[in-house]
Amino acid sequence: MRTESEAERVPDGLADIAGFEYHHFPITEGSGVPESLEAVPTMYMDIAAAENMPNVLKAVAEARDGVLFHFTAGKDRTGVVSAIILMACGADRDSIVNDYVVSREYNKKRLSAFLASHPEVDRETVLANERSIDIFIDLFTDRFGSVEGYFDQIGLSSHHLEAIRCKLTGQ
Repeated sequence: MRTESEAERVPDGLADIAGFEYHHFPITEGSGVPESLEAVPTMYMDIAAAENMPNVLKAVAEARDGVLFHFTAGKDRTGVVSAIILMACGADRDSIVNDYVVSREYNKKRLSAFLASHPEVDRETVLANERSIDIFIDLFTDRFGSVEGYFDQIGLSSHHLEAIRCKLTGQ
């Protein structure tokens, strides 16, 4: 789901592995540094409404086996897709927030290197923090009502939603 330039700069090592089905659905929304901490949840809503988001979720729903999805940093776009999938599976809010925040640990080295080379960037805007994803969940619920409403609004059927739930929960 990385942009064309992100994929060209660092090609995906899994794309050419036999037996691995590779899909590239670029999502440009959320690919840059947010202008402020307050702008992060709104940027996340832009990611949720991205033109390729239905393709992403359809690919997850229709995958024969497991699915690996990623972006460049693994926080903003990855966090939104993860949050939507977790909401689809009925995860509670605390679990969704905790899943998102754990990327602080996994991205510690990358974040330090990025901030060292971009001292003008406010550290808080690029950290995974509880408030950003929590406000995103509120905005998502206000706009779509539920994950079912979201799937309907982006043109996916209840079949796709149920396939994701079944795949990840076994129910």
